[in-house]
Amino acid sequence: MDFEFPEDSLMLRDMLRKFLQKDARPLEMKYFNAGKLEPEEQARLRSAIEQMGLWAATVPEKFGGGGLDCVTACLIEEELGATFVPIELGDVPPLLLECSPEQSPRYLEPVVAGERLPVFAAREPGVIRPEGWRTSAAVDGDGYRLQGVKVLAARPPDKAFYIVLAKAPEGLTAFVLEKEHAGLSLRGNGQPTLVLEDCRVDRSAVLGKPGHALASSTDEASRAWIRWGARYVGMAQRLMEMAAEHAKDWVSLGEPLAVRPAMRRMLAEISVDVESARWLVYHAAWSADHGQNLRASAAKVRLGTGEMLLRVIDRVTMVFCGPGPAPAITPQRMVRSLVPPEALELALEYARSAVAAEVLAAAGER
Repeated sequence: MDFEFPEDSLMLRDMLRKFLQKDARPLEMKYFNAGKLEPEEQARLRSAIEQMGLWAATVPEKFGGGGLDCVTACLIEEELGATFVPIELGDVPPLLLECSPEQSPRYLEPVVAGERLPVFAAREPGVIRPEGWRTSAAVDGDGYRLQGVKVLAARPPDKAFYIVLAKAPEGLTAFVLEKEHAGLSLRGNGQPTLVLEDCRVDRSAVLGKPGHALASSTDEASRAWIRWGARYVGMAQRLMEMAAEHAKDWVSLGEPLAVRPAMRRMLAEISVDVESARWLVYHAAWSADHGQNLRASAAKVRLGTGEMLLRVIDRVTMVFCGPGPAPAITPQRMVRSLVPPEALELALEYARSAVAAEVLAAAGER
């Protein structure tokens, strides 16, 4: 078995790592204090990503992207996870790849070019699983009429558009809508909500097949899950490094925290957790690049890395709850800035179901 990464992939990773350490990490405290970066800072980060050839690198070539292999993409995502400044790579949500030829020039192509941003309107107030979502899409002539309320992760920027998931007679269906579409209103100062009131749409607004919102672009969605697993590993690695620095630097009762058995036990458990998750990710990425059982591997990555990240957050929080100053940015706040807890919990639920189904199917074959 060969565990060596391609030399070109490592060179790309190392180039990105140097850039992030020099240009992104110094912006972390400013980002968390202000909740945003200045436009010129965002432009500088974006320009650097483009110069490295990483913009839209994970988008399949047939859609205008770089078609980066999954292993290299995971090396990139792991590095991005190690900084808590959100940096865009020009990724395209797998569902958007279902654009029709008529929709593509208006939505898919501008997203690949970095000119527009899709905003998902899927989650609903107080409800995590899609089975409990109440937003409806009733048939109305040659179109649909949408009714419901969606919770957004953040207020959409000017050039954004919505991808709304609603229950049509065919099943959960995706609709692509402009922000100014009649019947849409954005409310809330803190957690923004998108309200759909008698929102009439034509069938041309349907993204992919009606009733297939959660089944579209299965292979690309699986690759995206694997890449996000790599980003979770990067986050956990950074949290572990912060905890280790705190344990070495802070002295209590005449000795550093690092000499205490309880502290060493927690750091050891974190290290094993992170390394185990890392190789789960790269084995799945290698399998994806070789056309092997992509969906099952992706579900295991989604479940394993997500639960690993939650355990690491808990243990690192315990490290900082002991003697010494609390970190300027808490582990929960760091991760929440990149992964909303509700989205992570939904992802874990789906992954558990997929992994359990595979185990039961395999048991029946023996």
